[in-house]
Amino acid sequence: MTVSVLIGIIFLLAGMFILSPSLSSAMRMRTQIGRYPLVKVIIGFISLIILISVSLQDYWYEELWRVIVFVAFVFALLQLISTLFTMKIWDGITDFVRKYPFIIFIIMVVLGLLLIVRSYIGPVAAVEECKSNQDIGVICSVKNPEDLAVTPDNNFLIVSEFGGIEPLEEMTPGKLSLLNIETEEVSPLSISYANNTWGDGLCSRKKNDLIGPHGLDLVERSDGLYQLAVVNHIDYESIEMFELSQNNSGWGLIWRGCVRAPIENYLNDVSLTSDGSLFVSHMYDRDSGASTFLSAALFKYKTGYVLQWNNIEGFSKVQGSEGSMPNGIALDETKNLLYINDNLGDKVRVLDLSKNTLVAEISLNSPDNLILTNGSLWVTTLDHEILDTLKCSKLITCTLPFSVYELNPLNLEIKGRFSFRHNIFGLPTVALPVKDKIWIGSFRSDRIAYLNSILEQ
Repeated sequence: MTVSVLIGIIFLLAGMFILSPSLSSAMRMRTQIGRYPLVKVIIGFISLIILISVSLQDYWYEELWRVIVFVAFVFALLQLISTLFTMKIWDGITDFVRKYPFIIFIIMVVLGLLLIVRSYIGPVAAVEECKSNQDIGVICSVKNPEDLAVTPDNNFLIVSEFGGIEPLEEMTPGKLSLLNIETEEVSPLSISYANNTWGDGLCSRKKNDLIGPHGLDLVERSDGLYQLAVVNHIDYESIEMFELSQNNSGWGLIWRGCVRAPIENYLNDVSLTSDGSLFVSHMYDRDSGASTFLSAALFKYKTGYVLQWNNIEGFSKVQGSEGSMPNGIALDETKNLLYINDNLGDKVRVLDLSKNTLVAEISLNSPDNLILTNGSLWVTTLDHEILDTLKCSKLITCTLPFSVYELNPLNLEIKGRFSFRHNIFGLPTVALPVKDKIWIGSFRSDRIAYLNSILEQ
């Protein structure tokens, strides 16, 4: 739970208290406490320390919760000043609360809801020029690079160019692309078609069929072939299976089947095993609307879960995987651990699939995709709340604040963090370290970003 959400809940509870019969007793208690000079000094000292602490934070005035905390403790200081100098400022406020509790209730509820769904109140610059700066490098020949995977030679990135997701926006086709890490050139991935041998036999694809790619995963199979799984939203929900193989242009795909999801499921990310079975996250029911999304963001209730699939038993729910919009997932096949990001629940979790138990969890704001590599778990987060993205309605690339975390995969302790604001990139989804760079995708952008992995953290 973020500080903004926590303070928002406190305001909501305080608003309900304003209408309760306990208000008069609380006012009398405040009057009794106010008779002791030492208590006044302590309150004033604490208020002053908090005000100084808030104002020393960089860009504190761009975060709603910091502004409200600042104003609240200014009022606390006013109380001290008014009692020390027999001024009537605080008594006037107290009388107003007693006479018009419903107005105060409305103010508290509105502030509480704003704090829960809004955080960032600073500027969001329109970024049109495709130019790197000293913090972030960018490549702009892509659209919505939602998920990334690196080829076995570490020279190319497979890019899922995301089309959109309901109910937040219109569903449109996307594509799979190949990014040359050395030349920074982007080209469409060539796809040829074979028989459905890696799927369930319930769906088919042919040349020129549209695709709506979302999450993807690449593994080396037990037979030595490389299998790429891609969540697809076009025509119906499916996981498309491709063999990744080298060709004259570098790498290409051979379609080798697909798995059609149950009609009630709405998928996001996928994680493969070496035998061709998979885990896939189900975000929320297909008939969910924007109101469901917003209410789940407010109250963090469970909207989805993770599914497991193999070609013998089909789909089954993973016990203990339920969460508030399960998003990115990653599987440690050797340890039988499943990592899950609850995007609306603001959590990263680790499940032991052998025991069906929770191993560890950490609270991070709106975690998206997951990358498990080289002894670290990489997660991107949004350093703002859900309605802050309304600032981006007319922007191709939204530069809201964000962070990239490197976590210990055993206990989820933070090993490193990169944070950005007022920059040339935003709305991140995935962070993938390759060689000396950390590549970052986005669900709404005209560019891929990369960081030098030796930046100060």
